[in-house]
Amino acid sequence: MDNSTEEKFDFANLGLSKAWQFRFKFYEENGLPKFKSSDQYKEKFKALPPGQRFTLASNIGACFFGPLYFLCLGMWRKAIILCLLWFTIAFVVFACGGSKAIVICVNMSLSMTIANPAYYLHRVKKSKSFNVFEGLF
Repeated sequence: MDNSTEEKFDFANLGLSKAWQFRFKFYEENGLPKFKSSDQYKEKFKALPPGQRFTLASNIGACFFGPLYFLCLGMWRKAIILCLLWFTIAFVVFACGGSKAIVICVNMSLSMTIANPAYYLHRVKKSKSFNVFEGLF
């Protein structure tokens, strides 16, 4: 019997795909990918093969579908804020004379970067926050 006070979470019981199980297990063991990540997170992340690093750091579904992807995962609060953030980014870029391509690239990269940690917090930590950057700072 394990005497540790920390409960081990079994991600197989959540009905998740292998990719999500991998992401959740990595986050549980090493923390979330913060902008000032711990040394342990950085070392473990760099030790992964390129394909697993990509799986951990980005989400293609969120890249192409953005707020709709967040809605499908049940994160409606974050989907609302992400829509507002997208419109704000578009307004600022267009006001500064930027192009539609810049807006699309920024919004797609924003969505695909925040989706994995947000879903981990939603499913495992039961987060009800509207903050799309929760856990990243």
